Amino acid sequence: MKGRNQYILHLVNLLVFILLEAAALWLISGNSVVQRSDIVNSISSVTNTLSSGFGNISGYFRLGKVNRTLADENASLRQENDMLRIALGNLAAADSLTMPPASPLFDYIPAQIVSNSTDRLHNILIIDKGRSDGIKEDMGVITYRGLVGYVLSTSEHYSKVSSLLDIDNMASATLSRTNTFGVLRWNGQSARRTILHDIPVHTVFEEGDTVVSSGYSLIYPPGIPVGTVVRHELRDGVNYDLTIELFEEFPRLRQVYVVSRRDIHEIEALTDEGAEQGGDRP
Repeated sequence: MKGRNQYILHLVNLLVFILLEAAALWLISGNSVVQRSDIVNSISSVTNTLSSGFGNISGYFRLGKVNRTLADENASLRQENDMLRIALGNLAAADSLTMPPASPLFDYIPAQIVSNSTDRLHNILIIDKGRSDGIKEDMGVITYRGLVGYVLSTSEHYSKVSSLLDIDNMASATLSRTNTFGVLRWNGQSARRTILHDIPVHTVFEEGDTVVSSGYSLIYPPGIPVGTVVRHELRDGVNYDLTIELFEEFPRLRQVYVVSRRDIHEIEALTDEGAEQGGDRP
């Protein structure tokens, strides 16, 4: 009870102090134009500071929406870039023939990472897009800085992604200098490095050369950056294993794009047909 009375007393004292200060300011401002101007300027300064602070707080809470808008715009720009690339290829190949209008081979669906691991041998990511968003198994996942992985399974609103940092995950990648391709496979060590296997011994390369996706795996667009060569090791006297410093920092991943190739079913049908024919042979 004593503590409660002290609290009430402090509150009354505070209210009286505020009233007295307000009365003093009113009396001062009424007796002097200069003092009134100073008081108005001070109040204006405090108000502007508070308004700026509230504006910054409001802007911070709008960042999520802004990021989603930018991701959608980036996805559209990627598709437009694909269309321009195809159109330029058609112009280079065409003589006097009329070419059909170009269309992008890939669709890009922006997604946010919900969960991510980098300290295991089989690392996975969970993204906030699923079947209801058009996500299917075996779709590629990328960023503008590199390959991320591919979709393992989906639910209605989420998907599980096999990370590039998975010792069982393999992707086709190419040395930009010579267009020589190999198999990209993580060795389970550093989250910043992976290995490009099966580079023929006669291949010309240097440390610092860029590695990009080859496009042969069907799930990734060609030309997506992967990283740079930092080491090489001759294996069995025939092939090099190149250590690649990744451009993408997997522990800091937040935003990704799921990649859908439009003609994948047509290519898979031809692949299945070839497998069946090969199986009939003795």
